[in-house]
Amino acid sequence: MESEIAGWLSVGFRFVHVLAGIMWIGNSLLFTWIELNLISPRKPGGDLLGHIDLLHGGGVFHLEKRLIDPAAIPVPLHWFMWQSYTTWISGMLLLISVFYLHGGSALLHPAHLDLQGWRAIGLSAGGIVGWWLIYDTVWNSKLKESPRVAALLSFALLLAAAYFLNQYFNGRAVFLQIGAMMGSAMSANVFFHIIRNQKRFMAALLAGRPHDVKYGKQAKLRSMHNHYMTFPVLFLMLGAHFPQLTSALRNVPILGVIVLALVTVKWLMNARYHFKHWLAAIFGTCVIACLLIGTLLADPTESAGGPTGAKLFVSQGCASCHQAGGSPLAPDLRGILGSRQVLVDGSELIADEAYLRESIRQPQLRLVKGYAAAMPAYSHLSDDQVDKLVAYLKSL
Repeated sequence: MESEIAGWLSVGFRFVHVLAGIMWIGNSLLFTWIELNLISPRKPGGDLLGHIDLLHGGGVFHLEKRLIDPAAIPVPLHWFMWQSYTTWISGMLLLISVFYLHGGSALLHPAHLDLQGWRAIGLSAGGIVGWWLIYDTVWNSKLKESPRVAALLSFALLLAAAYFLNQYFNGRAVFLQIGAMMGSAMSANVFFHIIRNQKRFMAALLAGRPHDVKYGKQAKLRSMHNHYMTFPVLFLMLGAHFPQLTSALRNVPILGVIVLALVTVKWLMNARYHFKHWLAAIFGTCVIACLLIGTLLADPTESAGGPTGAKLFVSQGCASCHQAGGSPLAPDLRGILGSRQVLVDGSELIADEAYLRESIRQPQLRLVKGYAAAMPAYSHLSDDQVDKLVAYLKSL
């Protein structure tokens, strides 16, 4: 019953997380697009900073960005923050329900199962808090006056964190953890900088003082950070669907290429107003990123005899269901050889080499209790490939 309740909670948290994330990201993309397309006033110097007309829903929306007159504060004035907060809160609840409540074992790399679960949870939670403190320190320092240097330093520190975590976490957890760290920093930007600075200049307006643009500039800087982190965070949060990347031998360099490429693509999309070849540059960025990832996916230990068992486990899609720590679709295969298996008919058996081979070729013959008959038959694999897969499973 407890596991069923936890499962339904995960469903609810996941849906709310995705829905709120769509709303938050949609706001970020739309407001940045509006900002980049604002038409400057013909007569500068007034309170009007720009305007734009949008055709939608059968009508025209006339939007203006202007300095606010303390004597004429608009009512109602809509704030945008709860999409961000809901995304972060639901994401943390999902992280807790899926990973933390199960003792953190689903985070661990198979080679580090001796690490205590609470330490794995500590690494995860500490990484989220620690990354915010590091990132915020960098961008509160004088380095923010040299944004390119600050951005490169932030990227290097993020990659260093991924390398460190990769010593303890499995690949799927590394991608998810880095995504959670970046996403948490985005939400913290909203709470500690964007909304706080907006509250400051609104408080000044209510006190009758003129609209102070310095607070708006500080809020806008962190808002643009969030804008450029959007694409990488989306990809990393979906990392569980890309086992060929998360389970790769060089998964951290691949993560770095993905983050850098997606930030570059977003920058080029914004640069289209002053860079004529922006679309060609986007295609070029994607091609270069794919070539780099393809090179990184090559296994240097692979012999001329074909893919190794570990690579077959990923390329054949096994890793997407048989995840470390288990999943609703399939059991964790660590320590499978010699283990006792309870089947759907109530019978039991010891998983020997013959059972492993049978389960690859004809998985529906003897189903393990608690799992649906979802695994396809891998009859297309050669005997040599099955031998390699079995050898890999025996090594887990």
